[in-house]
Amino acid sequence: MSYRSVIEHALRVYYAEAAEPTAIARELLTRYDAERGPEAYPGELDMLRGLIATMHAVAEYGDLGDVRKLLAEHQADDQAALAACGKARDITPAGTAVGPTGRVGQLLDAIRTARGEWPVHRAVAFYRENVPALRSMPHRHLRTVARGDLRDLTAWGHLDRHDDPENARRFYTLKTRKDGA
Repeated sequence: MSYRSVIEHALRVYYAEAAEPTAIARELLTRYDAERGPEAYPGELDMLRGLIATMHAVAEYGDLGDVRKLLAEHQADDQAALAACGKARDITPAGTAVGPTGRVGQLLDAIRTARGEWPVHRAVAFYRENVPALRSMPHRHLRTVARGDLRDLTAWGHLDRHDDPENARRFYTLKTRKDGA
């Protein structure tokens, strides 16, 4: 049973003494829908259409870090627009972790704990030891996953990427704050 049918039933009960309680309830709900409109704030649908068009282009030519950045920007714009019109929408369910989760979160925790240089082979070794679901994955696929996860953590601002052309290697380190905290 939807909330709409519950509200319609409550209106029928409220107007039970009227000649047509069902017609009155439906008319009131129709007026409410027309007044409210499909948007939570003016321009919401235009904003969503623009986001979708941008996401199509980024998904085709960009990477996952760009997609996540666009979604974060949209979330901030959406919250600002809702606040401007006096509404609020909690889009983060209670108890939801903020930041990387799953295997990426485990990798970031390991990097924070162990510190030092993290080339892709070290991330692969970490996944083999600590993420049972990845143990049976072929090495080249696991290497691709680890490389992508390190790239994403860098794009999200958790790691710094270092290229060492003399030794033909790349590694990542935990990003440290500039203010010394």
